[in-house]
Amino acid sequence: MEKKNLFWQKNEKYKKETIEGYGKIKFEKLISYGKIRNPQEDFKLIEQKIEYRKDPLTKHYSRINRLRAERVKQANLPGENVEDNIKKLIDNSMEKCFFCPVNVSKSTPKLPEELGLGERFTNGDFLLFPNLYVFSENHAIGVLGKEHFTHLKDFKTKIWKEAIKGSIEYFKAVYKNNNKNIYPSINFNYLPPSASSIIHPHIQIIQDCQPTKYTQILLDESYNYSKKNKKSAKSFGNYWLDLIESEKKLNERFIFENDFITWLASFSPMGKDELLGTVKIAKTDITTFTENEIEEIAKSIVTAFNALYQGRGSMSINMATYLGPIGYNLSKYFRITIKIVSRPILTPNYTGDIGFMELLHNEPIAAATPEVIAETVKKYFQ
Repeated sequence: MEKKNLFWQKNEKYKKETIEGYGKIKFEKLISYGKIRNPQEDFKLIEQKIEYRKDPLTKHYSRINRLRAERVKQANLPGENVEDNIKKLIDNSMEKCFFCPVNVSKSTPKLPEELGLGERFTNGDFLLFPNLYVFSENHAIGVLGKEHFTHLKDFKTKIWKEAIKGSIEYFKAVYKNNNKNIYPSINFNYLPPSASSIIHPHIQIIQDCQPTKYTQILLDESYNYSKKNKKSAKSFGNYWLDLIESEKKLNERFIFENDFITWLASFSPMGKDELLGTVKIAKTDITTFTENEIEEIAKSIVTAFNALYQGRGSMSINMATYLGPIGYNLSKYFRITIKIVSRPILTPNYTGDIGFMELLHNEPIAAATPEVIAETVKKYFQ
């Protein structure tokens, strides 16, 4: 037996819980208890519950101890006003902002002529140009409006619709210039705790001849799931549709659904307060989206931002989209998905939320259960 599977076998230390979902979906977790003599309770012996969860598709592990939300963070000063910190950051960064209208034309790169998009591409208030320091063969920045700062709760559908439509035009131009570049992605780092170096809100747009590592995992495992699990009365034969059906029936992590998209709190999250959006329509090539479909995804993203702000107190986030290849429809086994995670509150003395377990062991530690996250954001999607 492979070593990596031993952890999930019978062991007296762990209680194993498995809930069968739709099709071949299984929600698996192991439960253990760590014992300490707590100085906050006169050194009384207490147990803390630890949940080890495994993602039903990728087998990605995460650990959850909800008591970690109560940890003291010494970099956070008592009575500190987060809005004051944001205002200071805005004031200090505005004058020399590369992305504000007064500086953008002299401070940002120009697109290569062969794309046929002009020096910089505009769509309404959205502006697109190459990243100054690329980490993709085709790596663009998309500036989300002319305002130097937009609060997470204040983003509008209009700017995100313009951004997604503008990104699609970029994807099409890159693909036309080189039809091997079939794997696009739209991503968002918002405020410094997310690793954003510029305050002015902007998206990162990449397109390569191969998918990102995690996109490849999702494509491969979705295909394997479909191959092993044919469509039947108890399965759609598609992992994403089976997942939606499973979560709707359990109603523990289910948040929202309409004809276009479903939102869930991820069973085994990769980050804090993780929300998972799954586009239900049978299209995996975003360049084939209609005007209405672009508006739907934009509206849903803005709703998710507001829900995280209102329901979880999020100020800073990361977002990634996992898109299918251009020129192919993989909807038999795949669906376009979106992940959004919260990052730490902005403070003068920043305390990161990614430590050795996440960075070097690839096992995220969560302080709130997905079930609690779903419950606290659900009403903001209605």
